[in-house]
Amino acid sequence: MKDNTVKIGFIELPDDSRNKTIKFRSKEKGETEKIEIKEIQFFTILNDSKETIKFKIIYLANFKVFSKTNEVKIDKEVSCVRVIKEGKINLYRAISLSAGYGALGTPIESQVFDYYLNKPNENFAIFVYNRNFANWFSNLKLNIEKIFSKDCSNLHEKLDKKVIKEKGIEYIVELYEQNCGN
Repeated sequence: MKDNTVKIGFIELPDDSRNKTIKFRSKEKGETEKIEIKEIQFFTILNDSKETIKFKIIYLANFKVFSKTNEVKIDKEVSCVRVIKEGKINLYRAISLSAGYGALGTPIESQVFDYYLNKPNENFAIFVYNRNFANWFSNLKLNIEKIFSKDCSNLHEKLDKKVIKEKGIEYIVELYEQNCGN
């Protein structure tokens, strides 16, 4: 919690990173309490496979559309994101719900995963990647170039589509640490 208190119990993970509350119970069959995410710094869960997964509450940002500079638009509200990898830069995954229509006009809803990078001295994370985009690798390279234009201007040139497909998007954190982070 932001007031440095700790709560131990059971939570229901939000199905969308921009949900404003998290449902919490101190006992499995106990009373449910809704906690506003803006009151939380981070939380960890232990999943069914006994893996510890960390979630962080942070502002998300996107590059301004059609901007000739690297200006970003930071959300006014915080979001709950899963920590994918932490290091000299941090990689987070946000979930959003996407609604549409499937075969025969059947309504469908699916989760979309967006990835964000955060520099430790910033209170926001910038959109970097969504694998569902048709030109995902071009967008990834462009976003990496914009994000690191001042402190690691050639990082985007070191990206390799094949390596990212093999190792996953978290490879960017390793690549940064090998080539940029002092």
